[in-house]
Amino acid sequence: MPIGGFYACISNPHPIVSFIKASIMQFLKSISCAVLILLFCLSAHFACGQSKQIEQKLQELPFIKDSINLVNSLNELGTLYRSNNTDSCFYYGVKAKRIATSLHYPKGQADANQLIAYAFFRRGLYAESLNLLGKILPYYQESEDKEKIIRIYLDMAEVLNKGISERTKIISLLQKTIQTGVKLKKDSIMAEVYMNYCNRNSNLSTDSINYYLNKSRGIANRYKDESMLIFIRLWQVRLLILNGQKHKTLLLIKQLISDSKRIGSSRLEVNSLFLMSGYYDNKPKIALDYLYQAYELAQQSGDRSLEIYILNNALEVANQLGNKDEIIKVHLELEKAMSAEWEKSKKFISDYVKYNAIQDDNKVLSEENVQRNFWLLTVSFSAVIVVLSIYLIMLNRSKKAKSQIAALNNTANMQIIAMEEAKHQAVREEQQRLGQDLHDGLSSSIAAIRYQLEVLLMDTTDMALKNKLNMLQEEAAHAYTVARNKSHEWFSAADNQQEQSFEKQIKLLTDSSLPDSRYHKTIHIDDGSLTGVGMDIRIAFLRIIQEAITNIIKHAKAKNVSILIYEEDGLVLTIHDDGIGLDEKKLRNGKATMGLQSIRRRVQSLNGETKIHSDAKGTEIIVSIPLTSSSSNKQ
Repeated sequence: MPIGGFYACISNPHPIVSFIKASIMQFLKSISCAVLILLFCLSAHFACGQSKQIEQKLQELPFIKDSINLVNSLNELGTLYRSNNTDSCFYYGVKAKRIATSLHYPKGQADANQLIAYAFFRRGLYAESLNLLGKILPYYQESEDKEKIIRIYLDMAEVLNKGISERTKIISLLQKTIQTGVKLKKDSIMAEVYMNYCNRNSNLSTDSINYYLNKSRGIANRYKDESMLIFIRLWQVRLLILNGQKHKTLLLIKQLISDSKRIGSSRLEVNSLFLMSGYYDNKPKIALDYLYQAYELAQQSGDRSLEIYILNNALEVANQLGNKDEIIKVHLELEKAMSAEWEKSKKFISDYVKYNAIQDDNKVLSEENVQRNFWLLTVSFSAVIVVLSIYLIMLNRSKKAKSQIAALNNTANMQIIAMEEAKHQAVREEQQRLGQDLHDGLSSSIAAIRYQLEVLLMDTTDMALKNKLNMLQEEAAHAYTVARNKSHEWFSAADNQQEQSFEKQIKLLTDSSLPDSRYHKTIHIDDGSLTGVGMDIRIAFLRIIQEAITNIIKHAKAKNVSILIYEEDGLVLTIHDDGIGLDEKKLRNGKATMGLQSIRRRVQSLNGETKIHSDAKGTEIIVSIPLTSSSSNKQ
């Protein structure tokens, strides 16, 4: 079940409990999945000069004497605040409802409830929002207020998309919205309806999308709705990117940013900056700069949830960039934004409790209800802390388990390599023993036979016998040559198999940790370089290669890795990668990574020498081991 939809299934949950649960799930949802929310606010239609209208309404408010007009003005003011200040939208909706309820003014109550339902949606109370919208829809249907009906349908679709994600129901609602708008005289809202239909119906073909976008553009042109026209262009640019035509979008996005600035729509400008960030997804530094610009605009608008979303995206780009200073900077800004959002949420909790106190007779909550709400809030927060603690404990255990499994696999691999080496060593020794036996036993016997034949040849005068002895002597000489060559062949074959076995073991080690899909590997062992090299040095070389590969995976970000073993005044191992290189200061000061320190210690134990060269083009580790009688087990 999608996040948010779970709570819609609970029958009559307590408001505060529902709010806390929905807020937590919304927070987890925003962390766990990266979704495009730039087109999330089509229902909050952008209007040029909105700030001036708000200022004008606020100035007129104290001078309104008629209560009905006051309710209508409060509702109009809440509507203006829909797109940029959820708290103000909620505040004026509640204020209008309180007065409208005391006046028994149903239209004022319905309009106020619509604002309150929208505020619930923006604060994550999806079930409550949907419930309230369902209650006020019959009033507008009875009064045949088609524009209001369409607005309710749009809000319901938005809530379903965020809270429950019932795709079929959303599309059905939007289709009903389109049918309702057919008979609408003033159809400016239909531009938004067609945009929503494109945005929510993933099954639409490209031709259908273009059809509805053209209908939306035609209406926006008729009403000279420039902000909606920009929104349509935003959608078209996004469509070009999705269809693999990114190269056509740069100038279009720049024009969108310019036009958004011109009409003073910060939210449209944020959308445009996000598109520009996506355009430079392969250049994280530039993408991060555009996200910072979007964040500044979000700060000016006071939309904390948008700030947090932008910063989470900026954090992903900063991690991709690998710049620690930028990562720390984004983390600090994210903490501040989340702290400010939490303060707003606490205020909203307080306002929400007050809202639930509004009854037809405007009675306040009793002390008993206040106490109960307080304890419910305490219990809920305690439950949240317990759940989060359990989650963190499980996460920590999972990390430890993965680390232990990795260590176990590593140990097992090295044991397998050691056993393979021991097996090949045993085969090699047996082959060399057989060669020695052939050389010392059979060859010596054949040589003795040849000598006896020569003596018989010298002692006999019988020509027929001499001819036979000559033939036997030639056969004996041939058998001696074959036996001698075979014994030498077995000796050299044993050494060749030893080198081939070791090269296979290195390839096994690299293939398991450096997949071909990400790395190009070159492994070469010079002929004869490992002849007579003992087990201790071979295992040490495998360990050194393992440590070097670990450093390459963790730090280097390399694409090409080469391993070379050759003999030059000793046995030499060279490991090279084309990664980002190591910190030169740390290398000079002897503060290398634990892996490099481990390599140095292993080489020192074999009386060898380690050289490390590193720069922006990569890192090269050169290990030299002297091949003395104590270190080489030569046969």
